[in-house]
Amino acid sequence: MGLNRIGAWLSVAICAGLAATVPWAEALPAASVSADWGLPQLMQELARVKSASAQFTERKTMHLLTAPLVTSGTLAYVAPDRMQKTTLAPVPEQFVIDRNQVTIAGGPDKETHTFSLSEYPQIGGLVEGIRATLAGDLPMLRRFYIVDFQGAPVDWQIRLRPRDADLTRFIKWICIRGSQNRIETIATKTSDGDYSEMSITEDVGDAR
Repeated sequence: MGLNRIGAWLSVAICAGLAATVPWAEALPAASVSADWGLPQLMQELARVKSASAQFTERKTMHLLTAPLVTSGTLAYVAPDRMQKTTLAPVPEQFVIDRNQVTIAGGPDKETHTFSLSEYPQIGGLVEGIRATLAGDLPMLRRFYIVDFQGAPVDWQIRLRPRDADLTRFIKWICIRGSQNRIETIATKTSDGDYSEMSITEDVGDAR
């Protein structure tokens, strides 16, 4: 199993993990939003989520394809370290990160691949970035990513850029946009120029 292929899978998992974080927490009441609301306050809301699930639609533009690829399926997250992305169409595939283990099942080859993250320390920062975001751990997130934040509670944007050169082999940046503590879109650009944008439809969740 090639390192580049695993890195590509994990970069997709970042989208799954971030998408399954805050869209299902209760929206912040307008009266509770102070003038200095910003990234620390948003991360506090992320840390409140203990489990979540949703449906997604993702549109990918890839240099190897002549037309965009549209996929759809479900997302699930259980704190602190289990994430699952299940693609239902056009080709069924399931991607699971559970603690230190990654499992990919289905897909074009209809096979199951399981491996330990400790086997690939070069890309461990990708997973640590996911976990830090889900946990609302801003210091840890900044250890692996340059975090740019802008906007107001009703219209904010976070852009993540890998600090480590090894991470930039797989992903160039991740851009998350939302309102209050709800994610609306997640865009990702890989190092080879491929681009994806995921839209999230709220399902169920528990922020406590």
